[in-house]
Amino acid sequence: MSRPPSVDPLLRQTKLLRFISQKTLPRAQSFTEQQPRIQKCFLFPEGSGFTIDSLGTISTAAVFDFESETRSFSLVIKVVDPGGLFTAGNLKIFLINVNNKDPVLTCSLFNIENAILSVTSINSTLHNKINIILDEEIPIGKTVGVCQATDEDNLGDLTFELDPWNIYFAVDKGHGTVVTAARLDVERAGFARVQSFSIKACDSDQRCATIAVIADIHGINDNSPFCDRYLIRYTGKEVIANDTVVAKLLCHDLDDPPDTIHYAPSSGPVGSGQLFKQVPNAENFIQVAKELDYENPEMIAAGHVFEMMISVFDDLYLSHTVTVTIIVEIAPANDFSPVFKAAHYSFSVPETSGAFYKVGKVTAIDEDHPPNCVMYKITSGDIQVIQRFWIHPLSGMIELTTQPDYETVKQYNLTVEGVDCDRFHPRTAMTMVTVDVEDENDEAPVCTPSFYKAVIFDNVVAGTNINGFELNCHDRDSQDFEMRFEMVSGNENHHFGFDPTRGSNTPQLIVKNPFNFESGAELQQWYHLVVHIIDDNLKHSRATNPRTGTAIIDIYVTRVNTSPPPTTSSEQRKGLTIVYTAINTYTSSDWYIPFIFTLMAVFFAGLVSWVCFLLWRYGNMMGCCQKVAKEFSKPKPTGMKYIAGDRNQKEKIVIGNRNKKQGVLTETTVYETIFDGEAVDPVSGNVYEYNSRTGARKWKKKPPGHQKESLVNMYSPAEAHPPEEPISLKIPM
Repeated sequence: MSRPPSVDPLLRQTKLLRFISQKTLPRAQSFTEQQPRIQKCFLFPEGSGFTIDSLGTISTAAVFDFESETRSFSLVIKVVDPGGLFTAGNLKIFLINVNNKDPVLTCSLFNIENAILSVTSINSTLHNKINIILDEEIPIGKTVGVCQATDEDNLGDLTFELDPWNIYFAVDKGHGTVVTAARLDVERAGFARVQSFSIKACDSDQRCATIAVIADIHGINDNSPFCDRYLIRYTGKEVIANDTVVAKLLCHDLDDPPDTIHYAPSSGPVGSGQLFKQVPNAENFIQVAKELDYENPEMIAAGHVFEMMISVFDDLYLSHTVTVTIIVEIAPANDFSPVFKAAHYSFSVPETSGAFYKVGKVTAIDEDHPPNCVMYKITSGDIQVIQRFWIHPLSGMIELTTQPDYETVKQYNLTVEGVDCDRFHPRTAMTMVTVDVEDENDEAPVCTPSFYKAVIFDNVVAGTNINGFELNCHDRDSQDFEMRFEMVSGNENHHFGFDPTRGSNTPQLIVKNPFNFESGAELQQWYHLVVHIIDDNLKHSRATNPRTGTAIIDIYVTRVNTSPPPTTSSEQRKGLTIVYTAINTYTSSDWYIPFIFTLMAVFFAGLVSWVCFLLWRYGNMMGCCQKVAKEFSKPKPTGMKYIAGDRNQKEKIVIGNRNKKQGVLTETTVYETIFDGEAVDPVSGNVYEYNSRTGARKWKKKPPGHQKESLVNMYSPAEAHPPEEPISLKIPM
């Protein structure tokens, strides 16, 4: 019995789905069903783009496009054996979208030439290259193109970029806007007039569309002309002939290509019918239109100087215009040298003269025109670091710049030079000027020491030189005998004075009047003396401007006899004040400096050792005390026998009780005081002795029944031991 052929159960039951990629070439697919008895296989519908052979292999017969054709196919497979029996099954085939198409790029690029904008559009499917023209100096960030891109696969966003990259341009990655990224300046060194770059639009699989762009940068008139010189001066001697070129203007333009430069007179005697004119076909040359004579009245009226201004421009805008000034001067021939009226000048100046003091005037004559046009200057003779003299360059007046000093320089020999007004070939003349500095009293006396301190006793005899002190005074502009000395303040009761008071520069400080503190009329012991040293002690004349120096002397008077201290209150006693007067003569190189430092180091080391010893000893004593205290703190039964030694060192047995009080030892230290003075108590009339250093006192004769007193330090004893029960303790040390 014959059976029909069978189809794979998977194909029959599940309607097997197969996916075929779009645009694939016809090729065999692995859909083979192994049926040894199959004779024929049929695939419906016919013309679907698929074929099947006798072995059951299904193949594509056409190219599939996901974007434009059917994206799924339903097929029926029929298998017939030779006996006519058959079977059938269904097959579902889907197309998968793959990234197999390039994006399409469309750009609208701008042409900007002479500030006129035009748009050129291009599509990457038609052309892949475009040329544009851009003006230089367009603003940074200026939009020069807008691009859009599409992709039929539609598998993701498209991005824009420049490849190759260009420093002067940039493209927005997401929107495709092309802008300028740097300044376009064709005049800059190294700048390329032709810039090239490519605009690319790419999908996620880097399938790209590209448009190449060549930008020709067009130069504009963005630079004003400039000239080698903006001030041209021409000087002619006596006569300037006709057609003489007095100025040549050399101007340039940095623009590429350079613009035409124009020259036009703006002011001055230049142009038609004027003294000067421009050379035909060479406007940058200025020449004389008629002869110019220095003696011509018209030239004299003009001052022999003519000024012209020429405007230079390459555009009608004012920002592109520069101005060149031309000055033409007619100068006389310099035939004569200046001559000073005197070959030697002598002036004198007081020593106290200040700045701007007019010393004197020098004058030189020049016969050339203009007459007597001479400039003056001091070339030598002002020898000090700070210049003392200044000469007015036009008038020749010599003035002081600062006060001179007769004691430093008594005479100056200045060399003054006169130069005529010919700038190109000047002629000069020389003269000597002697300036004598007149001596005046402008220096105050100076004494050493200027400040002095001394301590004296109140029993100094009048006429005594105080501590051998004397002033040593000098005056740079006065004689030593021209000084006198005055104490202007501090000399109460006129105790002090100088010997001599005038006619010497080394007076001694003496005591003129003795001190009398015992009467109570004098209480002041500190004297602050202000001494004036005046240089007006002239023998045959009187000083007009005397100068005064100052010295300070501080004197402290110490009383020799000190009254005994009062007895009413010990707090009001005045102690003895000992005043030491010393002069600091410290010198770091003296022998005693290292000796003192060595002694201090030894003392410090000994002090540290002593402190360490005390700490060690204190530690041992604390240990012993704690040990003894521990033994005494132990409880002892009543009636315990103690063996203690008495004063006679005899052993005896004592019945002790722990509750009995222990004795306290009392120590009394007696200090003997030496009483070196006696006085009578104004209240009681008794005589007492006192110590002049400490103020301690005692009655010389005490009333009956009282014991003799002494200065002692007492410590109050605590409750004493019962004499009948002494306790002796031996403390180990």
